[in-house]
Amino acid sequence: MKMTLVVDSEDIQGLEAAHKMISTMCRQYDVRTLGSVAEKRFGKIAFIKALRAYMEKQMDAVEAEEIEFKNMRNLRGAKQFADAIYGGWSPSIR
Repeated sequence: MKMTLVVDSEDIQGLEAAHKMISTMCRQYDVRTLGSVAEKRFGKIAFIKALRAYMEKQMDAVEAEEIEFKNMRNLRGAKQFADAIYGGWSPSIR
C-alpha cells in the first residue's frame, strides 16, 4: 500500500491527525515491530482479565499455603506472571 500524505505545518490538529495515522500504520505494517518483546499490547478488557488472573493465582497460592499472605507483595510472583504474558500467554475469555 502506498500513500502520499500532505500536511500543513500551521494546522496543528491536522499534524496531530497525521501523526496518529502514521503511528497506526507503522504498528500495522512495519515488520520490524512484529517480533518486539519489549512491548506487549492488548486492550483494556484483556488487561483487566490479566490482572484478575494474577490476583486469582496469588490467592490460590495463599490458600494452598504455597506462599504466605504477607508475601503476596513480593516481586517474584509479579515477575513470573509478567514473564508468562511476554512468553505468549493471554488471559482466557470468561
